[in-house]
Amino acid sequence: MTLEQAREEGRALGAAKRNDSALVPSSEAQAQAVPGYAGTSLPENAYFDDPERLEAVAQSDKSSNAPYRMTTDADRARPVFGNAEILATTSRASAIEKDPSAYLDGQDMGGAQGRCVPLPTVTHGNDHYEASCNAGSRIEEERSVCLVPHVPQFVEKPAFTYSCGLWYNEVLHQGRQWIFNSSSSSCSGFEMAPACTLLSSSFLEERRFVGRLNKERDLYASSLVRTYSCAAPASSANGSPYCDAFGCFVPAPVVEMAGGTTRTYSGAKEDFSQCARQAQAGECTIEASQCVDSEPRTRMIGGVAVTQDCWAFERTYQCRRLSPANDCGELEANGSCTFARTECLDEEPDAGPCRIENRVYTCLTPAGAIEDASQYICGDDIWCLNGECEPIVREASREFKDALVALHAIDQAGREFDEADLRVFSGTRETCHKPVFGLVNCCAGKVSGLLTAGAGAAALAGGPAAIAALATPFLTLFACSQGEMKLDIRDRMGLCHNVGAYCASSVLGICTTRRTAYCCFESKLSRILQEQGRAQLGKPWGNPRKEQCIGFTIDEFARLDLSVMDFTEIYAEFVEAARLPDEVQTMTDIQQKVRNYYDLHATP
Repeated sequence: MTLEQAREEGRALGAAKRNDSALVPSSEAQAQAVPGYAGTSLPENAYFDDPERLEAVAQSDKSSNAPYRMTTDADRARPVFGNAEILATTSRASAIEKDPSAYLDGQDMGGAQGRCVPLPTVTHGNDHYEASCNAGSRIEEERSVCLVPHVPQFVEKPAFTYSCGLWYNEVLHQGRQWIFNSSSSSCSGFEMAPACTLLSSSFLEERRFVGRLNKERDLYASSLVRTYSCAAPASSANGSPYCDAFGCFVPAPVVEMAGGTTRTYSGAKEDFSQCARQAQAGECTIEASQCVDSEPRTRMIGGVAVTQDCWAFERTYQCRRLSPANDCGELEANGSCTFARTECLDEEPDAGPCRIENRVYTCLTPAGAIEDASQYICGDDIWCLNGECEPIVREASREFKDALVALHAIDQAGREFDEADLRVFSGTRETCHKPVFGLVNCCAGKVSGLLTAGAGAAALAGGPAAIAALATPFLTLFACSQGEMKLDIRDRMGLCHNVGAYCASSVLGICTTRRTAYCCFESKLSRILQEQGRAQLGKPWGNPRKEQCIGFTIDEFARLDLSVMDFTEIYAEFVEAARLPDEVQTMTDIQQKVRNYYDLHATP
């Protein structure tokens, strides 16, 4: 019948029952015996004679009804399920398969046989994830301070010291002095000698009056003594006297003084003896240098006046040291983890003994924070999935779950087929980082527990705030990127395969930061087909640094044998349950109340 015909039939049935006096209790005791009876004043009274009003109220209330908006709002992020979500876990399927009558016991419309049986609880204990730790050499950084004195350097040479003299005339006229270009000297031999150096010059007698040239000009004579230092013995002969109209002037004789050495300042040299450990290590760099001894600038060193702007510097070095390290203790002690393999994180892993190892363990995934809702199967005539009920055959099928997986695989292949490169089940490359031996870990993933497909999809569609709220909590604390938080959610949804780790940065050839590469897919089924299909085809995953997560060609997919693959992990995901719809539950409750009433008031 049409919808309108069904409405009319319902109205007629309701009117007939209201007017049937046999159905109306004739005493208060009879009324109280009716299950659910709450008197004659009911909130629904307004709809008894005006059922159209019920429809109008429903239209106005639907905008605030959460289930209605979840179902009808196309822009609202909500879980989407396909064939992959209609199978139960192996344990659940097996339980139903062994005794289908226990779950499909018939649903008599009279209510005598109808009942709903809860399905076996879904468990996630079969899922695994990979966790890793590091062992090898750790680079430790420290600051070191030392003193660098600037030590004066001197040049010493053999020396012979001589003293000689000279006379020269000067004329004083009207308070001004003129010096004649004539003198008597015993220093002429030293002045020209390349091996001699003038050390000092001093007057012994200044302006001794000699005579008067005229009334205004007086002639004076002065005696000057010079001291020379020579690298070799020099002549000691006296120079010739100087004579003029006023007389002769004999220069002072050459006097040989004590022989010895001369000491001359030649600069300063940095003394690194206190910084030898830092300077020779090759692992230290100068971070700062400052003068700590600058006053006085001029100092007497061994009888020689030495001037330096700074006499000592203080240097600060930043040094890196290698020390053994291992942070695998927690994984080794975890009874749910078993050692899987070792990866070398050296830049050249085949160049010798590995300096940094990445040790990989396989661990059981803890249960997710979001529990699956209770699920039921009702009657022997219908099987209700996601709110829609279909007839079923009571005969159990041993191949049912595997057949559905195969059908879904074909369906998934059609949806993921890339016409550009003719491949199916391609993934996307994603990476996360973790400092070696550091507390930060942006690759936590399944260690925080699984996520359901609906919760994960809603968070990814909800934007940065929703992603940060659902991702592993300490990822936000460690300032991991948005991409790493999304990877964390996808990995916990079971969509990603861990390809392996590689060194992202190193110091002195020691890896300091590792990155883990993942291939993430559209569904768990796609990931499982890639993981087990590659093993069948002899097509291993590539180097973690270069793997691009390409899919199978059509020929490769055709060669896969799905019958030998293990889909245990996703059986639980295939049935998002045989749920009991609200409508069926309501109908069952009404039937039970009506039956109870007739049982109470049945006439012979």
